[in-house]
Amino acid sequence: MLKIDKTVECNSAIMEPCDSLTFYREEALRPDIVCDADFRSIPFTSTDYEVMDNSTDRSFLLMDANEHLHIATPELFCKKLHCPDTAKIKVVTIFGNTGDGKSHTMNHTFFKGEEVFKTSPEQNSCTLGVYAAMQNEIGVLCLDTEGLLSTSSKSNQRMRMLLKILAISDIVIYRTRSERLHSDMYEFLGTASKAFCLHFSQALQSLSIQGSANLGPAVIIFHETRHTKPLENSVEESAEEKLREKFARLNYDINAFSSLRYVGIQTSSNGSTDYNKLIAALRVDLDNTTVRSARQPSIIFKAMRALNKKFSGEIVERSINPFPEQYFTCPILCASCNRRCQRSMGHEGEDHLNLNPCQHQHQFENKVELCKVCYNNGREVIVTRIDTWTHSVINCPHCGEIAKTFKYWSGTQECDAIRTQTVHIWKDSNISPKGPSHSGQMVLDKVSYVCEALTNFSSQPTGVLKEWCADKVAPKYWKPNHEIVNCFSCKKNFDKTGLRKHHCRGCGEGFCDACSKHRMPVPARKWFENVRVCNDCRQFLLKHPNSMPDQEEQTTNDNTTNSQNHTAGSSNADATAAAHEETDVTVRKCGETLYNTISNVASVALECTKDIIKDTARPDYWVPDSEALSCHICKMKFGTAEELLALAMSNANERAQSPQRSFKGGDCKRHHCRKCGQGVCAECSKSRRPVPERGWLDDVRVCDECVSDNVNTTVGGSSSSSSVPPDNATPRTNSNCSSGGGGGSQRQSEVCFLDDPKTKVE
Repeated sequence: MLKIDKTVECNSAIMEPCDSLTFYREEALRPDIVCDADFRSIPFTSTDYEVMDNSTDRSFLLMDANEHLHIATPELFCKKLHCPDTAKIKVVTIFGNTGDGKSHTMNHTFFKGEEVFKTSPEQNSCTLGVYAAMQNEIGVLCLDTEGLLSTSSKSNQRMRMLLKILAISDIVIYRTRSERLHSDMYEFLGTASKAFCLHFSQALQSLSIQGSANLGPAVIIFHETRHTKPLENSVEESAEEKLREKFARLNYDINAFSSLRYVGIQTSSNGSTDYNKLIAALRVDLDNTTVRSARQPSIIFKAMRALNKKFSGEIVERSINPFPEQYFTCPILCASCNRRCQRSMGHEGEDHLNLNPCQHQHQFENKVELCKVCYNNGREVIVTRIDTWTHSVINCPHCGEIAKTFKYWSGTQECDAIRTQTVHIWKDSNISPKGPSHSGQMVLDKVSYVCEALTNFSSQPTGVLKEWCADKVAPKYWKPNHEIVNCFSCKKNFDKTGLRKHHCRGCGEGFCDACSKHRMPVPARKWFENVRVCNDCRQFLLKHPNSMPDQEEQTTNDNTTNSQNHTAGSSNADATAAAHEETDVTVRKCGETLYNTISNVASVALECTKDIIKDTARPDYWVPDSEALSCHICKMKFGTAEELLALAMSNANERAQSPQRSFKGGDCKRHHCRKCGQGVCAECSKSRRPVPERGWLDDVRVCDECVSDNVNTTVGGSSSSSSVPPDNATPRTNSNCSSGGGGGSQRQSEVCFLDDPKTKVE
């Protein structure tokens, strides 16, 4: 039997321990539900808070929970505060979790326990919005705010309201009643500091209001415990320093606050809260005017109204997910898009699944083609392609042959019978290439290897032979090729830089392409069409079109300025010498014409055919040449030595900050790593090893990144020969040149019969 005790008063303290359960007999005998009328539905049509005004005789509602100011003008604000506008006041605001006694603290700290801010022992009673009261004796505007961690459905809007009130405050009290400081305090103050630095400080500075404060408030943390000791000062460090270290460990910056104080008290179970330490700390900050001085009430109201108008608008409220999916779902990730499998852990007999779209990456070949008819009928059927030299036949297992597309003569065609879809590549599955073995590319690699070996073996004798043949058909005033070591103008070494030698048709000296890029006639040398001339000869011929630049004068004055390297030609040259010179030029012209004809035929007949064969044999996981503009590892652009030198000169100022490897001479050819499919240069792909997971059983080109990944995998205990490209690899873009199978050696200096030879990177 329960003992009924009628002597217990109804207004006993909250959370006060009782020896026995006590309640009134009448309450015990009363039925659970009393219904004396029909039930009526309660309409919930408004999405705003119900505005509840808990004002007293000395406090009033300043801002409701919907962020609406209830005071319209500064004059009305001063009238509500019962103070003139000429008075100078400071703003003290209290924050904290709901139920921690914020209103009770403000009443006992500033009003000697008088209930200026309404308090209640009821569970459903809490402060909504911001209430204001004036303490005229010390000139303080007290603001009581809505509590954190309440059951409000608009927590984001409440947070924005509190941060705006904090921005116009001079002193902030954070009230917490707990045995230890919780993470919600650090999160709120850290968020407030960040918001003040990023938004409120700039907004306050832009206000055209004299005396508007733009520095952060002082913060006092009022911590009350019952069974544990609060933070204490020691010789090594103070309580404030401990708090700052804790903020730093949690990656919260509190530099926006002008000061940080800690007031900790321990209250016994039967004792009342002692506010003397808090009052003493408040007096120190109120008397301190070095950071924030007292302001007029109208200035405070205008600043608050401006911030409330600027930072307003609808906020999307998103509730915290109480069911974290990663606790129970399969941990396997997609290697292409890094999304997680959505099935439960340990699903057996079912494939991995993620309904979100995947990201296509060339090295994973995760793009499939589906029959559109079957897809519209609710089935995902992968089609197959039968490739020939001229066209591709697309077959569906259910519908048969559904399309035929031509490759080259009709251009790129989009087939309406198929639907392209990107699929996930799960990391626990065997990621292997799907499709034919790369037999065509293997043949090209072997042919390229043989050609490269022969080229490297015979490059020097062939270069000497070319120069000897070119000298035989060159005019007599041209400098022999074996005597040309450096560019006559910029002094760049041809052998070290890999630049090609060119002869100026005016003076006959050897120049690089950049120093002899101009084209104009040289009538005195019997060149009546536009031909290559150096910069100095161009300047001379512009002034004296029919004169001849003197080679001997230019040679003897090699170290003088370019303007002194040319003089007018001799006017007493006899007719026999002129005829002999014309014959020399005619021989050179015939050689250039023959060379141009052969080169053009070879370019059309051989290069186009070679490109078609390479496009057909190239594996699908290789990054296309149109996307491979630079080496994936060293970021060096692909191109000829002349193109790379011009690029290096134009980017000379930015090269120190760029990840691109500096130009060291020679062409930079594009090659493809057989493992990841990225475009790399020869310097970054010197290793040769088998890649069986891609179908390459012999030693093939592998980039340095894949070699490093294999080494790291081997050290970690995994097999390196069957590993796939890095799981976090993303498609990389590179440039437009065909990839060769062998390693590109530096191109030797050569003499071109072309007037303006076209260079092609292979």
